[in-house]
Amino acid sequence: MASLSVHAINDKVLYSGSNIKQALKECEKKLQKKPKDPYLLFWKAAVYLKFARDDEAFQQLEALCDSQPAIIDVELLRAIHLRLCEKPGTGPRRNKLWQNAFKATGSDDILITWFESAAAVDAWDDAQLAIVTLKNKNPKNEWYCFAVPAVQQLAAETLQPKDPKTATLMSMLARRTLKMAIDKAMAGDKSADAVTTRRELRLLLQVYAKQKLYKEVLEILDHPKVGIFSPLVVCDLGFVRIKLEVLEAAGMWQELWDFCSGSLKQTHKPDEASKTSYSLWLHDYSLWRGLHLAYRELLKSASDATAKQSLTNMVDSIHDQHDEVTLRVQLLPKVGVSAQSQAEKFENICTYWSVFAKEQICFEDISPYVEDLNEDHQAKFLDFCHQFTTEQSQLGDGTDRKAEARKLRTKANAIKADYFLRVSKGNAPSNEILEEVLRAAVDLQAEAAGKEDFAFEDACALAAMVLVRLYHLEASQVYLLQALAVTSKLLQARGDSRKAQLFHTRLLSYVGNFREGMSTWEGLKIKEILMETLAHLMFTRISVIHPFHYRSKTGVGSWLDPNALLDRILQTSQKITNTLQAFIGADMDTLQYDRLLEIAELKKALTKSLNNKIWVLERRRIERVRGEHVSDSFTELLDDDLESLEDNRDTRRMWSYEHSQSPGFEEYLASGPPPGKYWLALHLLIDETCAVISAPENQRLKTEKLERLVNSPSEEDLAQLTPAERSLIPGWEKLRTLASKVLFGEDLESTPADIEALKSWLSEHALFSTLQDVSIKDKPKGFLPFINHIQTLFLTIELLQATSRLCDTATRLQKLKHQPWQRNIPVKELSPLKTVAQDIFGQVRQRAFDWKNRLSDGAHDDLATRFSSGNTGALLAERLGVEWQGLTDRVLDIAINGAHDSLDGVLSAKLN
Repeated sequence: MASLSVHAINDKVLYSGSNIKQALKECEKKLQKKPKDPYLLFWKAAVYLKFARDDEAFQQLEALCDSQPAIIDVELLRAIHLRLCEKPGTGPRRNKLWQNAFKATGSDDILITWFESAAAVDAWDDAQLAIVTLKNKNPKNEWYCFAVPAVQQLAAETLQPKDPKTATLMSMLARRTLKMAIDKAMAGDKSADAVTTRRELRLLLQVYAKQKLYKEVLEILDHPKVGIFSPLVVCDLGFVRIKLEVLEAAGMWQELWDFCSGSLKQTHKPDEASKTSYSLWLHDYSLWRGLHLAYRELLKSASDATAKQSLTNMVDSIHDQHDEVTLRVQLLPKVGVSAQSQAEKFENICTYWSVFAKEQICFEDISPYVEDLNEDHQAKFLDFCHQFTTEQSQLGDGTDRKAEARKLRTKANAIKADYFLRVSKGNAPSNEILEEVLRAAVDLQAEAAGKEDFAFEDACALAAMVLVRLYHLEASQVYLLQALAVTSKLLQARGDSRKAQLFHTRLLSYVGNFREGMSTWEGLKIKEILMETLAHLMFTRISVIHPFHYRSKTGVGSWLDPNALLDRILQTSQKITNTLQAFIGADMDTLQYDRLLEIAELKKALTKSLNNKIWVLERRRIERVRGEHVSDSFTELLDDDLESLEDNRDTRRMWSYEHSQSPGFEEYLASGPPPGKYWLALHLLIDETCAVISAPENQRLKTEKLERLVNSPSEEDLAQLTPAERSLIPGWEKLRTLASKVLFGEDLESTPADIEALKSWLSEHALFSTLQDVSIKDKPKGFLPFINHIQTLFLTIELLQATSRLCDTATRLQKLKHQPWQRNIPVKELSPLKTVAQDIFGQVRQRAFDWKNRLSDGAHDDLATRFSSGNTGALLAERLGVEWQGLTDRVLDIAINGAHDSLDGVLSAKLN
């Protein structure tokens, strides 16, 4: 009977007091009676770890691996293993722990828990020992037989960066195991360790492909007993695509041609069980793409004109053989892969457009290939699009609703092409071009309203995108407010459109209206797995957009906390990771071992997420700016190696009709450049500095590695920062140097000079230009504080708060006088530094008051007048008619109230 459960031990350690003597008191008392009790010894080791006595802790844990009698409680075994995994080089001891337990019990449960525990922390070399032992104990269990090479491959990938020699051995073992399994299958053997199912074959091909064994993959897929046409595979398209990928990767163009041409002519002779699957090949894009790819490459190496003509005739005959059921998968590769000249490519694109311009996907399908046309042919293509649209609009009498919808979608695709080639390509377009495209989009919006939803969405998106570009061209905020009016109208009609909601949310956030933006974002109901790809649009730099509570749009009188929303997202990510950890190894008889590699990749992407680290930092910054206690929740996510992070962010969920030479449209509505590893290292350093200032007695500045990453940044590194973030770096450097000296008594003689340097930087050079950028003076076009203004104010507040808190902490330490150096802390010199921080803080508040006064002093009427003036205002007012006034009032109310809310957030911040 266990004297304590692992759960009970963890609770006791968590609430065990503030010093190690107090924390060990109860444990030591019990150990006097039971000095060899493994639960009590684990308890003692856990207390040592809590108080950073790592040497004693791991010495204790390693001793538990040799316990006699052997530990057999799987929960205690799992807990010891996970703790040992925190220290490199403990692999032999961990394995000894489990081997002793297995020898004592002979239980499969011990081995399964060993596997699960190792897989949960990516210790795949440990997991391999567990699964090999299971396989040896259960030689007729197919799951164990094929889990072994899967785990060996994962072990190889995990070990490659730190132990290439062992990684090579693991790869060789996986390959050898699978080679024996496939050889048996080819010989007709049906034993447990032979390939007898598609799942086993899929695993084999996955591992072979990772190891670039292309020749072996092709031999297997061509074999009569295990290949594509065998009774095992029955022409499964998944295996066909594997073959196509391998042929392309190996540059085997003749073989690719032979396979694709035979497949599309349907000249292969599959057995009866395969015929249904084989008939589906005609509808698969990958085969048509493979045909045209091989055709293009073989033409290059053809010896004479006769050979080239023969290839062309064959391609044409294959196309002629099939009807329009497969027209899209036929035409797309013809457009994008095999055209040899500009004229031929142009003709192919026009052919595709003629058939599919009535479908919303048409422009997205061919835009990459339109980019490859030269300028003359691009101009011809635009002429063709508009002529084709004119011809289509003249067909019919307007009574056929489906025909009318097709005409509207055709017109939408033509405007997309116009935007793509005249607005987003190369140099900034002129006002005339932008207004011309806007006029076409607004006309289509009015025409499509209530008739064709997809064309209406596209028209609204294009109109809003043009208005955003006009803002970046002229810096007039009215354009962005007009864009908000357009997206508001879109949401009224298409409230269920995720792209529309996301676009509207980004636009609101960009104009500094975080409250309304968050209210729209909440309605997106983003699925859990998409939190990683979409939430960063709202939660990157949230601490310097709006760190305070905001009123909910959905709940009357209720307030929401952006910090709580970050908590929810981080918990979602952690929940997914925990689910994956539980899935690997759980219910082993039903787990699909061929999915182990994919599950491991997904888990790696989540556990090494760059975004998760950014969100943890943002949580802590929010609490600091608000003057609250900084929670340690999720801080374990900050400890991973920065070099191995995965960037899973995806900005392509929004509409984008941008040319590749132009930035993605999301950059026009970004709160700043996407933060990367340099941004993360810099703000980890800032976070560490602020944490030490708050509690110097608990920690020291552990900045050597971060300092190396932050020092001497490249232009690419600095491009991750906003202008305000760049301008404040010297201030943080000076503050960090000063904090290290004052709080830890290092080189106190030079401290007065450091104090003076920071004081001078703050009061003279530092923030003058930064704060000047957010001054309301000399901004005739700026009625509202946008996101860049709000960010700058909060970033400045954050630095001033840290400076003031350092002065307060130094004063507190000087009064304690625990250490001789604390008597020498230059409190008198620090006092003027705090005064400077207070003065500049007053300037920040004054700028917020200036903006509020501008907003309260007739801003609504001024903006309303400008809203309907100018070419764009007049156009929108004319086309939208009676709706325009309502949209104007709603958008201006939202914008002004949101600006007041953001400025109130600035004024809510306190210096201490």
